[in-house]
Amino acid sequence: MRFTFVLLCSIMFSGLVSGKEYYSDTYDIDVDAIINSDRLLNQYVNCFLDKGSCTADGRSFKNILPDMILTSCEKCTEKQKYTARKIINYLKEHKSNIWTEFLEMYDPDKERVAFLEQFLVEDQMKD
Repeated sequence: MRFTFVLLCSIMFSGLVSGKEYYSDTYDIDVDAIINSDRLLNQYVNCFLDKGSCTADGRSFKNILPDMILTSCEKCTEKQKYTARKIINYLKEHKSNIWTEFLEMYDPDKERVAFLEQFLVEDQMKD
């Protein structure tokens, strides 16, 4: 019992000290499985663009999508940033019509496009 209390306090304290809030690892998806399957890709795209029903995972992810765009994935883990970059780059290169629809829905005033472009090149700058 004492160990559990100490462990919980440690976890809470470490969260307060870091001050960094991350999205749940629930959103760590297998990006390759999605982009290599038209069925899966279309299912997620239709969910995000309000063109079809959403799975529980799709709905959960869709709920945080506006915040991810607004903050340029500030609360994303490194794996989530990698996934976001891979999906965005894939859509831009192979499904530009879907990428355009996505931007029209989630950034209709084009206020975040420059930040999204910066987000995409940040990973390349680390190399």
